[in-house]
Amino acid sequence: MRIIMICACLAAALPAAPARAQDEALRVQRSFNAVADAARPAVVSIRVLREEVERVIEPEFYFGHMVPVEKYYRYDTGGIGSGVIVDPKGYVLTNEHVVGGADRIQVILLDARGREKTYMAELAASDQRIDLAVLKIKSKDTFPYLPFAAEPARVGDWAIAVGYPFGFRQTMTSGIVSAADVSMRIQGRRYARLLQTDAAINQGNSGGPLLNIKGEIIGVNSAIFSPSGAFAGMGFAIPAQEARRAYEDFLGLKPARRGWLGTTLLKVDPYTAARFGLPAGALIDGVVPGSPAAAGKLRRGDIVTSFDGEEVRDDADLLSFIYSRKPGDRVELGYYRGGREARAYVILGAQPGAAGADFDY
Repeated sequence: MRIIMICACLAAALPAAPARAQDEALRVQRSFNAVADAARPAVVSIRVLREEVERVIEPEFYFGHMVPVEKYYRYDTGGIGSGVIVDPKGYVLTNEHVVGGADRIQVILLDARGREKTYMAELAASDQRIDLAVLKIKSKDTFPYLPFAAEPARVGDWAIAVGYPFGFRQTMTSGIVSAADVSMRIQGRRYARLLQTDAAINQGNSGGPLLNIKGEIIGVNSAIFSPSGAFAGMGFAIPAQEARRAYEDFLGLKPARRGWLGTTLLKVDPYTAARFGLPAGALIDGVVPGSPAAAGKLRRGDIVTSFDGEEVRDDADLLSFIYSRKPGDRVELGYYRGGREARAYVILGAQPGAAGADFDY
């Protein structure tokens, strides 16, 4: 009798477990629904037009003689990308490579009913070195926006990519944060301390936000790694902390907080390196007296080859690494001097502004 009663109790408890699992799945689903609702009006499609000029030599005939005439033809080329409104006044954060060189910029929003509304925008600020830009929508309207996450994203967190891939309508994909502090070079541009995600990111997603499950910005989608050009499970985003710092620096909302070494740099190209038996890296052409570089005993002629263990292949690499750090950060620099490799430990300073304009590294 006792055995029968135990079996009966177990049978009664079994349906409860699937029910709880279903409730939990529905709760997560509702969280995704809420993120989609918040992102819909705040994530924008960006369309840019660039005026190109082509010079051609065409023949013209005068009295039976051919005369070459130089002519110029002007035409427009277009580009697409995504962005996210981060201020109700209409400031849009995106990638510099989406809007760089644009002559005209359109921003397309979705209203509460999903209808498109187009605004003209202007470039408020940009920095090619960190691949970030801020647009200002030309309107006095108040716009919905998304906030930056207060805490850095961690590996394993939900990651939700929102944007306009291939120029289609707004799309939301999900995954997790696969890795953090990723440094890599893509199409000649050095990125440092990126987030990696398996949320699908494709062409046209650049500049759109990577969100957490609360709908907060944890990154700006910037690049993918793919042998074929299509998404292959590896997307990369500039972390929200870096994006927010750049945004505040651009608009002067807070004092600039970028690291500064205090050098002028030259690139050691492969030809020069091979000819003189030098390593690739960033060649120091000058050191500011009293700068962090001077305190670290770096000198003109040193070639910086690594930054906190990461390879430095040229001056752009070193600049990117320095820009990704804050004043007060202690970093290890590997350098080459007089046929020997050495190490220097440097505490980065704050950029001095106009007084150090010639030494902006």
